[in-house]
Amino acid sequence: MKYMYTIGQFAKKTGMTIRALRFYDEKGILKPAALTDGGQRLYNDENIVEAQKIATYKYLDFSIEEMKALLKEEVPLLDSLKEQKSMLEEKKKHIESIINTLDTAISIYEKVQVSEPTLLLLVMHSLLTEDEQKSFLLKFVDEEIVEEMYSMMKMNFVEINRRYIEACYQLKIAYSENAPDEEVKELIWKLLNIMPQDLLIKIAEAFKDVENLEVDTWLFPSPFTQDEEQWLLEQMAKHQVLGDDFFEAENG
Repeated sequence: MKYMYTIGQFAKKTGMTIRALRFYDEKGILKPAALTDGGQRLYNDENIVEAQKIATYKYLDFSIEEMKALLKEEVPLLDSLKEQKSMLEEKKKHIESIINTLDTAISIYEKVQVSEPTLLLLVMHSLLTEDEQKSFLLKFVDEEIVEEMYSMMKMNFVEINRRYIEACYQLKIAYSENAPDEEVKELIWKLLNIMPQDLLIKIAEAFKDVENLEVDTWLFPSPFTQDEEQWLLEQMAKHQVLGDDFFEAENG
C-alpha cells in the first residue's frame, strides 16, 4: 500500500501552504489521491511530482488555466515555454519603463522647491504619452520643430520639469492672491523662458493659422483650471508676451 500524507504533512513536504493545496484542489489541477471517510484530503508520492510541476509553472508565471492545460498535456510544453518567455520579455520591458519613469519622477520631486503632487503626476503622464504627443503635434508642426523640442527637453528633462512645476505653482498662487502686474509678468516669463525663445516662437507661428484647434487634453493636460487659463491668457495679452497676433488667434 502506498504511503499517504495528510494535507498538513504534504504541505510541509512540498513547501506549499494548506490554503494553496485546497485552492489547487478546487481548481482541479492537484487533486488528492484519496479522501478519508471524514472528507480529509490524502496525498501520495505521485502527487508530489504534480506539485513539483505546479511549483515550476507558478514560478514561470503561468496562469491556472495554462497550468491545467500543461498538466493535461493539451498543449506542447516547448511552445508554451517559448510563448511564456516572449510574454515575460514584454513584461520586463514594461517594468523597466516604469522604473525609469519612477526614477525620473523621484529626481524631479527631490529638486522641486514646492510640494505639488498633481503637477508631478502630470509630468509623469506626459512621459507615458510622448509618442502620442508627437503624432498629434506633427499634424500641425514641421517634424524638424517637433524633434527639436523633444530633443531639447531630453537633454535636461529633470531641470526643465523642475522649473515647469515651480513656475506653474507660482502662477496658480499669483492667480489666487491677485498678485501685482509686475510679479505676474515676471512669472509668465519665468514659465516661457523654460523653452528657448526661438523654438517657442516657431511653435507659436505654426499654430497661429490653425482654425478651431481642439487640443487633446488627455495628451496635453493643463496644470491650470479653466479660470486660471483664461486669466493667464489675458495677462499674457496684457503684457504682450507673444505679440497680439498670437492672442487674436487664441481668442478667435
